Amino acid sequence: MRENRLAHDDPPPSPPPVFDVTSALGPLATQDDDFVKKLQAHEANGTLTGGLGRGFVLSPSNSTASSSPPFRVRDADLMRQSTNRRKTSFRRRQTLREAGQDEANRRGRIVEVIAEQAQEQEQQQQQHDISNFEGGSDSRFHRCRSFPSATRIFYPQPDWRPPSMRWPYLSMLILVSVGLAAGSEMMYHVYGNKPLVRFTSAAELSTSLYLAVRFAPSVCAVSYGVLWQLVDLDVRRLEAFHQLSRRGGAEAASSVNVDYLTGYTLLRPLCALRRRHYAVFVSSLSAIMAASLVPTLAAASIVLTPNRAERRADPAAWKMLVLSATWSRLLTASLVACAVAGIGLLRILQSRRSGLLADVQGIAGLASMAVVSHILMDFRDLDTASLGDIHRRLKQKRYVLRNSSLAPLDEVGRDGDDDDDDGDVDDVNDDDDYDDDDDDDDKIDNPGKPPSESPHPLILRPMGWLPFLAGSVALMVMMPAMLFTDADIVLDRAPWAVTAAAVGLKLSWNAMETAVRVMEPFYILSQRHAPAKTLLLDYTAHPFGWLPAKALLNQHWLMLAVGVGSLMIEFLTILVSGLAMVDGQELATRKQVADTGQETPTTFFSSLALCEAVLFYTFVIGAVVFARRRSAFLPRQPTTMASVLAYMHQSKMLYDFVGTEAMSGAELSRRLKGMDKTYGLGWFRGRDGQTHCGVDEEELMGSYRHGVDDSQRNQPWNTAWDVF
Repeated sequence: MRENRLAHDDPPPSPPPVFDVTSALGPLATQDDDFVKKLQAHEANGTLTGGLGRGFVLSPSNSTASSSPPFRVRDADLMRQSTNRRKTSFRRRQTLREAGQDEANRRGRIVEVIAEQAQEQEQQQQQHDISNFEGGSDSRFHRCRSFPSATRIFYPQPDWRPPSMRWPYLSMLILVSVGLAAGSEMMYHVYGNKPLVRFTSAAELSTSLYLAVRFAPSVCAVSYGVLWQLVDLDVRRLEAFHQLSRRGGAEAASSVNVDYLTGYTLLRPLCALRRRHYAVFVSSLSAIMAASLVPTLAAASIVLTPNRAERRADPAAWKMLVLSATWSRLLTASLVACAVAGIGLLRILQSRRSGLLADVQGIAGLASMAVVSHILMDFRDLDTASLGDIHRRLKQKRYVLRNSSLAPLDEVGRDGDDDDDDGDVDDVNDDDDYDDDDDDDDKIDNPGKPPSESPHPLILRPMGWLPFLAGSVALMVMMPAMLFTDADIVLDRAPWAVTAAAVGLKLSWNAMETAVRVMEPFYILSQRHAPAKTLLLDYTAHPFGWLPAKALLNQHWLMLAVGVGSLMIEFLTILVSGLAMVDGQELATRKQVADTGQETPTTFFSSLALCEAVLFYTFVIGAVVFARRRSAFLPRQPTTMASVLAYMHQSKMLYDFVGTEAMSGAELSRRLKGMDKTYGLGWFRGRDGQTHCGVDEEELMGSYRHGVDDSQRNQPWNTAWDVF
């Protein structure tokens, strides 16, 4: 067992700087053809050129730390300072590793641990070991060390995280959850046996009291759900990077191949739990409860008495808003569950580091991470492969995130000793979604063949958008029907049903919005000659409310319309919760007997008109989105890191990203803009001289047409003519 292994963030020795001679060449002459062919041959044989795959260098945090001399400490002193061990059964080397890493993170500088105790224990063991009769067991003659001294070097780990994943925001969210739960319980104890409000006509209520009764519960519930959705979005999109930054990295199935942005919202917590991604499990489950269950229960907790038949029989009778004991207690329990989940999420996030120096901005962010190592070679022949093919190719591989760079684990070596298994490296072999696949499926017979699965997320396919449009129309028709016909018995018996329907429509809209967010940069690239800022475009990182403003600044009108729709559909939940307690048939007559609910004719028809306007807007914008995005414009969904890396593994534009892994988003943006290049998605001539499909700088060979393999354009006998 070697005592002088480097810590898991210790970069391997850097190779000498690589100078790309091709960058100094002007227009290639005839005599340079052989040189270019040699470069292409190197790429075809798996050898990266032009500075790609040059090896690890220190990240900005590490370079800052290395500007001052390392902090040296003896292992004995470090162990005395180390407290609060998670497990008392840890072996000494594991505890020393964690103590050294914690010290480096705390100081923000390099820590060099001198393992004096290990040397003394080894000498004592050699002196008292009588089991070996073959002579001395001096390690100088029987062991080969990689380093001359028994020291371990620890580098500070990066820990950037968005505001929603930091302790102030999470603490605020926990306090809000506790406050709402306490308020709900207090309201039940105070008003459990007496009404909240008594009135004979809604016109008698003051403006402030009317607003409090009419909108306050729904506004609080909807706003609370939005707060949870903010943290859930960031946790889901950054989970893969945390898994890669762990000691020992992560399998492809739980990192580069994981997709927590699209798919079924209700099944997401189960998928995260199966992969043991507990942060995603807690945040997704809490967001579902906060965004769907809490607004529905809040609407169901307030009941208007007497029932509709009695109010019609005696319009002058007292009307009362009372709390439902069952629904109110369920609401309190849901809020308490969210508070407990918030505490658990805070503990999970505070006990680990993100592994990121800054936010990963779109395609350019991944490109900067991929140019240091040879990870790009793992995506050969995967240009147009499906997500399943990529999964099968990578399912036996592990990847790591070190010093802002992605790399295969076998390229940087396993961290720590092989027998130091403290459970930090998850065994996620059961993460395969394709367990029934044969091992020989790793080889793709025809890499240029278009994938059989749809390149669109489910909500953008007919089986997803048809139910969404049908639901919008159904709710648009049902609202007047349940208010002005005998179908109002539904609202009288279950006034929360219309709120639940609005929440379901909101979840479907959010799924559509997420899909458009993910696909928008690639759609712009598919239109060809996109500006450099498109590579940095990442709408999934923008919080609720900021998306429309960002889309307006970028003049992406469809994205703007979708973002505005997300704001409007939140108000839909607020509006419909009050309409459920109104007798629409009596209000429509505009007679004196119209005072049979908590709405006046003016407020009732205004709320109904706004509801219908929101539903009409969601239907129209949804239809426009599905019409504009119905045609496939890329081979597969860009919903995983592996899918995006496969799009650019042979792109010539990667030469521009050499040395950018340490740059911030602003620095990278200035660098790309200074090159004055445009980019596109389609068929291009790669660095190996072959035809590839993906993202590259212009001019491309041609645009992408789904089902057409342009890599064999000179082989008409292999062309699928029936798709033209």
